[in-house]
Parts: sequence; structure tokens; C-alpha cells
Amino acid sequence: MNCFDIQEKIIDLVLGELSPADEILIRQHLRECPLCRQEFQLISECMKTCSMESSETCTCYFQETYWEGFVEDMHHRLEHETPEKSFPFHIVLPIAASALFALTIGYYVFIRPKPAQTVKDEQAPGYYEYDPYEEIYELSPEEQEQFIEMINQRYGP
Repeated sequence: MNCFDIQEKIIDLVLGELSPADEILIRQHLRECPLCRQEFQLISECMKTCSMESSETCTCYFQETYWEGFVEDMHHRLEHETPEKSFPFHIVLPIAASALFALTIGYYVFIRPKPAQTVKDEQAPGYYEYDPYEEIYELSPEEQEQFIEMINQRYGP
């Protein structure tokens, strides 16, 4: 049975108008479903509060129309009530952490160049690091003297 069927029969359970087989099924469902159990407790407390006994001072007289309206109100409220579902952090966070860990390991294993490879690339025969001060040695001796004079004139001896 689903929750809607159970909630229709809760009043019958409280009033004791169910067959033993149905009562067992409904009580089993009430143990497993907190929403139906809450409705059962609410209805049974209402019944206890408003039931007519000689020792109580309640002057309520139950009529069939009252209970029909009560049941309809309860069903209407239950139909429009949706249980609040929280975000499943207990599932999402471990998955995200595992994915981040796997990406980090993958980078270090497959993508990042090994230090020995980097050193070999720098020592390769075609490897040249630009040094602007070496340009002066490419000039002729006359050009070097002119360059030095220009620097001295501009910045002083």
C-alpha cells in the first residue's frame, strides 16, 4: 500500500473498524513511514481529545459530516504537503573530493613533464638563452668604442 491508501484508512484504524490483516499491514507501514506515523498520532490524539466519555467534559457530538470534512481536510493537506528533501552532501562531497584527487594524480602522472626531461631540454644543442649584454661582443672593435662613448656621454663616466 502507498501512503495515500494508508492515510485513507488511518481513521478506520483508530476507530477499530479494520480487518486484522489490514491492521497488520497499516501498522507495519506506520513503523516505516514517519509522515504517516505523524498523521496517525495526530488523528489518534484528536480522537482521544474529542471522544465522548462520561468522565470528560467535552460536549462535542460527532456527526458523520464532521468526520467527512475532517478526512477531506486531512487528505487535502497531505496531498499538497511535500516532504522537504535536503541536498545530499553526504554523497556529493566525497564524489567531488575523489574526482579532484583523481585529476591531481592524473596530472602528475600523465601530463606534468618529468624534471629530467626539463633539464635535457635546456641542455639541448639548439637551446639558447638570450643575453642582451652579449650583443656588444658581436660588434666590431670600432663599433664597440662608439657604443661605450655613447653610454658614457648619456650616463656619465
